[in-house]
Amino acid sequence: MANALKHIELAIRRRVTGLLSGSREAMRVTEPADVLHLPDNARILLLRQDRIGDVLVSIPVMRALRNRLPFATIDMVLSPNNLAVRHAVAAYTDDIHVYRKSLSDVVGLLKALRRKRYDLVIDLMDNPSTTSSMLVRWSGARMALGIEKANSGVYTHVVPLADRSSVHIVERLARLLMPFGIDPSTEQLDLEYEVTDEERRKAMSILGLHDDGHIRLGVNISGSDISRMYGEEAMTEVLTTIRHRHPGVDPYIFAAPPHKDMQMRIVESTGAVAVPIVPSFHEYACLLSLMDAIVTPDTSSVHLAAAWKTPSVVLFMHDDPGLMPWYPYMSPCRPLEAQQGSISDIPREHVISAIDDMLRDFSILRS
Repeated sequence: MANALKHIELAIRRRVTGLLSGSREAMRVTEPADVLHLPDNARILLLRQDRIGDVLVSIPVMRALRNRLPFATIDMVLSPNNLAVRHAVAAYTDDIHVYRKSLSDVVGLLKALRRKRYDLVIDLMDNPSTTSSMLVRWSGARMALGIEKANSGVYTHVVPLADRSSVHIVERLARLLMPFGIDPSTEQLDLEYEVTDEERRKAMSILGLHDDGHIRLGVNISGSDISRMYGEEAMTEVLTTIRHRHPGVDPYIFAAPPHKDMQMRIVESTGAVAVPIVPSFHEYACLLSLMDAIVTPDTSSVHLAAAWKTPSVVLFMHDDPGLMPWYPYMSPCRPLEAQQGSISDIPREHVISAIDDMLRDFSILRS
């Protein structure tokens, strides 16, 4: 029944997307060339109203745009789902709009966007989005740029969609730089997430840390849904084994509020440290930044690890062979994947082996 309802929902979404997609013939930009001819004080709107991780992987594009157009106004549409990460884009944006789904909020947002008289709206999604199509069409922007896909009729300019099965999402998004005359292959596309020295000191105080020479292993047990969480019993066995093999490693257990009880049971069984659950994503990131290595399901923590080049073991649900998982970009990682079921189907010995290898390499580098 649930699958049938899901298919109906997707069919309705495709129909609505088709109605919103328009019929413009967009200019297809296949190599770096300044075809937009924006003024130095251009007004640009970025659309990224989805999840936290989606914002983090978009930062390299935003950084390149700000470097190219330092005097431009660059605003961004976020949503309640990812507004918590606005700190990460503050250096590259001037104003943040929030997309909320109620009719009155949508009408208010569209009025606010039209008042800004944007020269260009950029859709940072690489799959068709009904919401993005609506915002592009009714934003009042003079031009619209997006990745070539089913709703390309709403754009004035498109870049080709790179192979989603073999090209990382960061590099797929970087193609959006070509219409500005920027060659993405020459750009520094590393992720970033700033934590100040003062914020690190505060985080260390929260955890009661001191330099004892031990390796801090951050273990995030929370995923976006149950299929993206490793089982409590399995994680307990993994950490018990790791603690036995690596007495100089201290596991720190991170969890979202709904998984507080699970966190405490794992801590009680393994002797690990329970990381306090904090009210904001940025406070969470500050605590995670103190870790020497990270174990996590496929969540925004993956992209924080990539931003700091922190070694990681990431548990992915890879049930679509046509879509590359969002691996930590240009960062040391040992990915483990489940092709069906859930990440709990990844054998415990595989997880233990990956953590063993990561810790061994880290110890060699540190020595």
